[in-house]
Amino acid sequence: MGRWRVTMGFAAGLLYAWLAHVASWPRLAAGMGIAFLGLLLRGWAAGYLEKGKRLAQDGPYAVWRHPLYTGSFFLAVGFTVAGTGSGRFLHGAVIWTVFVLLFCWIYPRRIREEEASLEKYFGDAWRDFVRNNHRFLPKLSPSRRTEPDSFQWARYKKNREYNAFLGWLLGLGILSAKAVLGF
Repeated sequence: MGRWRVTMGFAAGLLYAWLAHVASWPRLAAGMGIAFLGLLLRGWAAGYLEKGKRLAQDGPYAVWRHPLYTGSFFLAVGFTVAGTGSGRFLHGAVIWTVFVLLFCWIYPRRIREEEASLEKYFGDAWRDFVRNNHRFLPKLSPSRRTEPDSFQWARYKKNREYNAFLGWLLGLGILSAKAVLGF
């Protein structure tokens, strides 16, 4: 599912680049602001994540079970808002349909697969983590551990989260160019 999800993401990105149309500069700014919040959440989470080595439980993981997916959701919502609403109903309908398909069908399947794998790998520690953390909605009182981990830029780089930032910049560039050129 992982590779297929990434391939679908690239295909959705290309379709988006073709169909997106900026309705107004304020809408573009609002959408890109939402997307940027998602980018920040993903970056924060990546600085705590060591895949296959330890269970991330601090930073955003003290608030959400899946902050990377939550960040991706906000990125996608932001881009969807920024590139629709222009009166090009069919284009907007396709973009919103792809968004709903990704986040209501593909992502939940991937999350269930990942959670089964994490439970197998981390056992009771994972089950305790699940009992104390919501999947997507933030907890009002974060979990506090006696020896919390801290954000590390080395993890951010190792997880190649800078690619999400480059994607955000590319998307902003494409949407800005389409707005200026009237596409």
